[in-house]
Amino acid sequence: MSGADEIHDLARDLGNAPRAVAAGLYDAYRGAGEGFRDEWQHNARNTAGVHGKHYPDAITTEMRTGGLTTIEVETGPESGRRQGGMGPGFEFGSVNQPPHLDGLQAMPLAEKRLERLSGAAIGLALP
Repeated sequence: MSGADEIHDLARDLGNAPRAVAAGLYDAYRGAGEGFRDEWQHNARNTAGVHGKHYPDAITTEMRTGGLTTIEVETGPESGRRQGGMGPGFEFGSVNQPPHLDGLQAMPLAEKRLERLSGAAIGLALP
């Protein structure tokens, strides 16, 4: 292979990189969001007690995209699910109970997971 062929191959690979990075980051955000949900649910099962037995199942993850430039993952209590509307009271406390902080405690692991998965996605997409 000549030097010119290598340059052309590199240019082609770089031209494909944005699409590959976007797909990889979508998967990274989805994986981090699902892991965050799972850890938050696990924490909530340990703290919710009898009064909040349905609350952990109300914690969900939803992916959204905003065209070609935005990837969002929303994780938290879904108000339409049983006890999902009680999320702020469970998480941050109320006059009836102390804060549980289940989501807040799950956040550091989620941040590390997102950083690791995003780095891997970008590394795999670039030549």
